[in-house]
Parts: sequence; structure tokens; C-alpha cells
Amino acid sequence: MVVWNGVNFTADGREPTTGEEFYQIGLYCWNSGQYRPAAAFFLEHAAVGGHAVAAELLGHVLYLQGDYARAVPWLLQSPASRRAAYYLGTLYQQGCPQAGFVQSYDAAAEWYRKSAALGEPEAMLALGELYLDRLLPITRAPVDHALEYLLRAAQGGHPYAQYRVAELYRTLDADLERAAAFYEQCLANPAREGHSLGSLMTLQSEAALREIRSTQASRGWEQRRRAVNPTRPQSPSG
Repeated sequence: MVVWNGVNFTADGREPTTGEEFYQIGLYCWNSGQYRPAAAFFLEHAAVGGHAVAAELLGHVLYLQGDYARAVPWLLQSPASRRAAYYLGTLYQQGCPQAGFVQSYDAAAEWYRKSAALGEPEAMLALGELYLDRLLPITRAPVDHALEYLLRAAQGGHPYAQYRVAELYRTLDADLERAAAFYEQCLANPAREGHSLGSLMTLQSEAALREIRSTQASRGWEQRRRAVNPTRPQSPSG
């Protein structure tokens, strides 16, 4: 058995010896609310022995725990991990002296692009926001660069990306039909409820849809008026 803080952990009733056994205990601890603090201890045993999956999860665990200095080496050892690349991007974007990272938007964008290429929607969102804020070199309108990434995340089902795309279409492009379509996608997305900004997205999307529908109705009425009562040239007076 292996003892952690007075608790005995075993692999099927015996002392764990292989990387896979330590990984399975670490995974169990991470998924368990009660023993989550023990996860890094067991995962590190597995990762040091060359267990690649344990190394990737260890980087994730340490990053979420705010132990960035210990997380970075494991994140760098996981080049095929979309979340590892995303985390490295965030550390460069914010700057992290604890881990030896000087703030660099260019370096952040490089890691975000790697993560986005692997399918990470959070990296797509981050790139979109950097372009909107003109923090990266642009060759077109910032919104065009941003939508390139935000649309990919939205079409992949990310609720906040759907909301952001809707906002951009409504406020910058004045494309009310597309905006309404993405607001509706956001409201219909079950993942919205579990998002940290779920309530905000719900309230803002519902309000925006009411405004859009009112505007569209007004336009429809005006078109009807013009169709049935065309403006006639006035006869010259005198």
C-alpha cells in the first residue's frame, strides 16, 4: 500500500508498482472530491516513470491548482495535448514570473494556434479576442480575423462563442438575421447552463432577440406601407 496523509491506497489490494497503477490511482483521486488533493502525488509517480497520459493530466491538475512552476515542465512534455497548449498560451498572455514566462502576445498566439489546430475552442476564443483588441498583427478588419476563429468555436458547439459571434454580427456588422441565429443557438445549447457566464448569456441573448424581432417587425411594417401606399410625386403648385 501507499500512504498519503494517513490514507492507504492500493492497486487491487496490493502496493502499486507500475506507472499505470499509479496513474489509475491518481485518476481516481482527481475524479473523487474527497481525495482530489492526492491526485498530483500519484500522477507524478507515474509521470516520472514515463507515463505520457499521466504527465498530461499532471500538467492539467497542477495548472488548475495554480502551481504553474511545477505544471509547465509537464505541459511542455505534452505537445499533442490541446489543453496543454492552451494553458501555455494563457501563461504567455498574462505573464507568469512564477514559471519564468514574460508576457508575450506573439508567443501566446503561437500556442493558441497550436491548441486551436488540435480542436480546443477556448484557444479559438482567446485568439478571436486578441484580434478584436488589435493585440496581434492584422491584414484585414479585426472582426474578420476574430470571426475566423470564433465561428469555428461556435460551430463546434461552444455556447460563449455562439454568444460572442451573435454580438459581433449585431453590433459591428448589423447583420440581424445571422445574429438572431447564433443567439438562438446559444439559448438552445445545454452547455450554456454549466458555463460560468451562463446567466449573463441567457439574459443578454433573450433581450437582444426581443430587440432584433422588434426591429425586423418595424422594417416589415414599413415595407408593407411603402408597397400598398407608394409615394406619389406631388403636383406642382401655382
